[in-house]
This record gives sequence, C-alpha cells and structure tokens, in this order.
Amino acid sequence: MRGMNMAKPSVALIVSLFGCICLSACGQPADWRAQAVADAEQQIRSDVNDPNAKFSDVQVTGNSSTGQTCGRVSARLSTGGDQSGRFIVYIDGSVSPYVENSMGAHPMTHEQFEFAWQNDCLKEGYKD
Repeated sequence: MRGMNMAKPSVALIVSLFGCICLSACGQPADWRAQAVADAEQQIRSDVNDPNAKFSDVQVTGNSSTGQTCGRVSARLSTGGDQSGRFIVYIDGSVSPYVENSMGAHPMTHEQFEFAWQNDCLKEGYKD
C-alpha cells in the first residue's frame, strides 16, 4: 500500500459534493426583502392608480414582521400631470400605505407624513 495516496479525494467525490451544495442553495427561499419591495411597489401602483409608476431609492427597514419599505415614486395622476413623492408601506399591513403629496388613496398632512418618514424610515436605517 506504500505509494498510494489515500488522502486525495477523487474528482467524482468533489463533483458530487459541489452538486449537493448547489442543489441545496437553489432550494432556499428568495430573500424576504426582495419580496417586500415587490409587494410594496405593487401596493403603491394601486394606491396612486398608475400601473406604470416608477420607483427609486427603495429600501426595506426593520424586520420581516414589523418592518417597512420606504422609497420614492413617480406617477402619472388621473388629472394628467406627473408627480413624485416618498412612500412608506408597512410589511405587516397594519397601516395603509403612505404616499407623500396626497398622491395616494389615503391622504395625510405633510406633518403626519414627515413624522412617519422620520420614525419609520430614517430612524430604522433608511439612507437618503
């Protein structure tokens, strides 16, 4: 048995292990943050009544249970003009989505929106 190197793993073993690792990774659920962003964008499109609304600076703050998705939206209003504003969508759905500048279906004062933006987005880690 002298001269045989038993410590070298076979190519077949390495390929098998690599394949198992790849299959395990493929079976993992998608990142919850990506789903939260997709859900938020869909809610805001509905809320501003523009299926072609554009989004930017979208970030998830907080956790998967009580977090929120914050960002900016540009939409064509039913009156014909374009408008932009920030938005907040709560992951748990406990509060209706907030959209700045009374763009959404749930109007609020500028002060109310600023309070929510400061506390639920900026203080939770949103980077402007």
